[in-house]
Amino acid sequence: MAGVLTALLLGYIGPVSGYLDQRATLGQEQARLHDLERTRDALRTQIADLGQPAVLEARARALGLVEPGERAFVVRGDLDPEPPPEPEHDGGRLGWLTGLF
Repeated sequence: MAGVLTALLLGYIGPVSGYLDQRATLGQEQARLHDLERTRDALRTQIADLGQPAVLEARARALGLVEPGERAFVVRGDLDPEPPPEPEHDGGRLGWLTGLF
């Protein structure tokens, strides 16, 4: 009788462990699905926003497009000039004084 009971228990170990593994995988996949649905919703919102006239105009302006009748200007050169170089000093206690002369 004990041998039959042991055989039955050993027979159930495989399916039970498979079931527990599938439950863990299911939880992970449900979390992944939730993340993907949030990403999908954000992309749908972004697509809807892109169709608005103000957004289309801003994107066209970023590409350098102008409306009919407007004048286009081209700014040449560096818009952000380099900062002046740092003054060199010896770093002593009176180093600031030598920079004045």
